[in-house]
Formats: sequence, C-alpha cells, structure tokens
Amino acid sequence: MSAIRAIDLPATLQRTDEIRERTPAREAGGAAATGSSFAASLADAVSQARHAERSASEAAAGFAAGDPGVGIHEVVIASEKANISLRYATTLKNKLLDSYRELMNTQV
Repeated sequence: MSAIRAIDLPATLQRTDEIRERTPAREAGGAAATGSSFAASLADAVSQARHAERSASEAAAGFAAGDPGVGIHEVVIASEKANISLRYATTLKNKLLDSYRELMNTQV
C-alpha cells in the first residue's frame, strides 16, 4: 500500500478564505491570477481522493482474499483516509461555488 500525503484541511481552508478576501471582485486581473492556484488545489484534492479510494479498495480486496499482510485495521484506516479526502475535495468544491456565486452577485 502506498503512502497518502497528509492533508491539513483547516490550513487549506484558511488559505482559500485569505485568497478570496485579498481578491476584490472589482479588480479585473486579480481573480484570474488566483484562479489557477485554486484550480490546482481542487485538482490535487480530487486526485488524492481518487488515489485514497483506490488504496482503500485494494486493501479491502486484499483482506477479503485472505492476504496475511493486510489487517482489518489497515482496511479501516485506508477507508477513513478515503472518506476524509472526499470530504476535503467536496469542501473545496463548495468554496469554489460560493466564491463564484459571490462574484456573480457583485455589482460593478
């Protein structure tokens, strides 16, 4: 089983909020400059969630097949990592949609 990079959810969400606060809607180029880093963060979160889900499935299949190297605790840990990664990606997606709605409702 490969290692999954730890995610610091509170710090990432704080950075997302700071980027949104630093980028006023009235600046034309500001949103585009920070959009790529947010897109990269979202893509990374989705990639990590996909990888964690794959690792959890492999661990569960190994345990079900009777692999002596895979214990139930490893299956549960891999499953929880996948769950946390998915919640993280969902939270980032929700932040993106909130930011988009806020920009769309801003009067110029």
